Amino acid sequence: MKQYNILHTIESGGPGGAETVVLNLVKKLNPERFKSVVLLPPGPWLNPRLRELGVPVIEVSWKAWYDPSGPLAMVKTVRNFGIDLIHSHLPGQNFYSCIAGILTRCKTLVTYHGPVEFQDGESAKERAKLWFVKNTADQAIVVCKMVKEILVGYGFHDDRISVIDNGIDPAPYVIATEGTIRSELGLSPDDKLVGMVANVRESKGYDVLVKACAEVSKQFPRVTFVSVGDVPDVLAQPIKKLVDDLSLADRFIFLGFRNDVPNILRDLDVFVLASTSEGMPLAVLEAMASKIATVTTRCGGIPEVVDDGHTGLLVPPSDPGALAKAIGDLLSDHSRALWLGANAQAKFQKEFTLDGMIRR
Repeated sequence: MKQYNILHTIESGGPGGAETVVLNLVKKLNPERFKSVVLLPPGPWLNPRLRELGVPVIEVSWKAWYDPSGPLAMVKTVRNFGIDLIHSHLPGQNFYSCIAGILTRCKTLVTYHGPVEFQDGESAKERAKLWFVKNTADQAIVVCKMVKEILVGYGFHDDRISVIDNGIDPAPYVIATEGTIRSELGLSPDDKLVGMVANVRESKGYDVLVKACAEVSKQFPRVTFVSVGDVPDVLAQPIKKLVDDLSLADRFIFLGFRNDVPNILRDLDVFVLASTSEGMPLAVLEAMASKIATVTTRCGGIPEVVDDGHTGLLVPPSDPGALAKAIGDLLSDHSRALWLGANAQAKFQKEFTLDGMIRR
């Protein structure tokens, strides 16, 4: 059996969804058929995890999109490791990988994870880069149908775009331990716990979430809200001020980046994602795998994952009132929340496991 050498490359070391997908691919691809090499910038999250797997990691820093360091390092890596396929993630690295593919005559697979990656797509520079990728990549992967529509709008050929849903390993969510975060926060079994798993970024809708939480807390005096994810100082400052202004400081808790997300999810009464822009968020799949009732916004590829009223509740983006009502409805109706969580877990196990993603 021939062994293929794959160069995985991404423009960020995370933590984040795209970086997690890279890590999962490298971990789960059959090592008898595929040998992985990863090229990416220096970083504290993805890089050490790859090295723990014994994967060759090539670290390269570049200062601007026109810096040749990235594609030249890819060319060198392709030749040194006998690479058969370059598999890139995120727009900048997709552009670089296509340059390297042309220079080395190596097949190139580019991946787009969400609409936020095209927010500068109307600039002359970004349109030129997309044109180059469109005309040189062998195939494009997108994580949901909505992102495919965006690529088609930029002139990508339909038959050169593959929709491959994200998937996660169910095992950590099956064996997760209940009660850990409630104990850490000093909560009783009667206290309600609502949580969101997302790095603090503009597209995650944290301002909307905090406003919704203020409304929910009026109806449920014994409810606590937790945020799980990276909390950059600059982006978090206005969110934390809003928390203080709405008198939520004692019940809206920023836990920061955590390695025990499965345990935290198992303790939630309701999982929330308030995003204004998404592709196929791994956090929603994690909540589904954990059998937790989900309230999330109707944006990006989320409606392709969550069936409104059957596996979760969908609300319009940027609507604190609708978000608060949906959260309150599930906190008020425990049996419905359990039913939605069970349906979500069943759909996850059928459609969104990591093994399924790897096969596709």
